[in-house]
Amino acid sequence: MEDMKKIEKARKFCQEVKELAKEYDLPFFVVTEGASATFNNNCEAVKNARDNHKKWELEHHFDPEEDWSGEKIDFLNE
Repeated sequence: MEDMKKIEKARKFCQEVKELAKEYDLPFFVVTEGASATFNNNCEAVKNARDNHKKWELEHHFDPEEDWSGEKIDFLNE
């Protein structure tokens, strides 16, 4: 149960970063314990960070192509 709350908090944080980046029209890549998010419009630094994180995910048996953004997320019963 505690792990699920941590994942929900991480996803909420990533969603908020996504919204903020959209507001400022900026590329980004963010990693937290339990979630990550990215938007890139040809920024080499963001691409490099995400590429390296994909390698880490594969080495640790995570799916680098997982997309939780379309899932219904409870956000800790807000």
